[in-house]
Amino acid sequence: MTKKPVFPFTKEFPALARGLGGRKMIYLDSACTALKMRSAAGAHNELLLHLGGCGGRRSSHALARAVEELYGGARADAAVFTGAQSPDEIIFTSGATEAANIFAGGFPFTPEKNEVILSPLEHNSVFLPFYNLSKTGKIKLKVMPLKGFKPDIKAFARMLSKRTALVCAARASNFFGGVIDLKSIAELARQAGAAVFSDDAQYAPTHPVGAASSGADALAFSGHKLGAPFGTGVLWVKKALLNRLNPFKVGGGVVKSVERSGSGFEVEYLRDYQGFEAGIQNYAGAFAMARAFKTLSALGHENIRAHMAEIVSYAYERLSAVRKIKVLGEPEDLKNGALLPFVPAGRAFSPADLNIFLNTYYKDRFIAVRTGRHCADLASLNSGLAETARLSFFVYTSKRDIDVFISALQKYLSFL
Repeated sequence: MTKKPVFPFTKEFPALARGLGGRKMIYLDSACTALKMRSAAGAHNELLLHLGGCGGRRSSHALARAVEELYGGARADAAVFTGAQSPDEIIFTSGATEAANIFAGGFPFTPEKNEVILSPLEHNSVFLPFYNLSKTGKIKLKVMPLKGFKPDIKAFARMLSKRTALVCAARASNFFGGVIDLKSIAELARQAGAAVFSDDAQYAPTHPVGAASSGADALAFSGHKLGAPFGTGVLWVKKALLNRLNPFKVGGGVVKSVERSGSGFEVEYLRDYQGFEAGIQNYAGAFAMARAFKTLSALGHENIRAHMAEIVSYAYERLSAVRKIKVLGEPEDLKNGALLPFVPAGRAFSPADLNIFLNTYYKDRFIAVRTGRHCADLASLNSGLAETARLSFFVYTSKRDIDVFISALQKYLSFL
């Protein structure tokens, strides 16, 4: 019988015990980046120090073959974690930002089908690549209205047309928390003949991704948000769409052949993921990310979700009892995510000023939260909220972390 994991799960995260500059750390900023796993860091160092060569598709010596074997194993692990039907659908990237740029740059728009509809919750890493395409005239960009901190699905249905080529909808917002109804959005998009891209950067760390059954045709997430090293990530593209994408980031390693053609040249690119991983890859990062996948899978996403729901619900209860604070969203929705946003009730204080207090007032500790727009300008502009404060959680978050934050918040408010 498998032993049920104990939460908060802290043993993989040495930064929690180490603190910073002699001060204990209360870390409530996991939506920005999760603390890093000991096992993932160990795997990273193992490949760098014991192997350290490039993969075997360039060189054919024994070291290159050993690296390629580990890299291929990491791709297979990524496919299992992502819920892909084949490892060939997995493109390793430096994170969700690069993934969105590769996907936007390679998407097969046509003059007849060139509209992109974004949800109002998209991170700038998704918004900006398509914004830049719209400025060149290649596409027409639309943004769904916001209703109750979620995309307005009825309004979205009216926006769809035969010219809609792509719909982008982040499954979990880094601004408002909770999750969206991706399957309903995808069903409407498919009726219009449009593909669907989901930014799962905030979703993948604490939910089963289930790519093949998600409703999306492509999705992306970052390794650094689930305990893996910086500069790692996954772009999953359903094979039927992947074979239609145009190579966007090109260079060594993506070419099948280069031949003379008349007075010029003819280039044929490799198929599947191989046409989208140009240059020397982050072999060690992919290997380390795969180790993080295994650690989370061993914890079990059902167990992780239960812990997240408990932490979010507890934080909601404690924060809602604090005067001068307004928590954004409903508890039943928020507990499906992994973060909690709030704003001052009235003009009581500045979130940025609160952030300074949390990092400077106590001599023995500091509390890491995030304030501002969170790189989610569309959500800010559509809601009219200039900034929010955000508590975000992961497998190591405890109720005591929430209690320490609430105590500090009440101390700060007492000075106003």
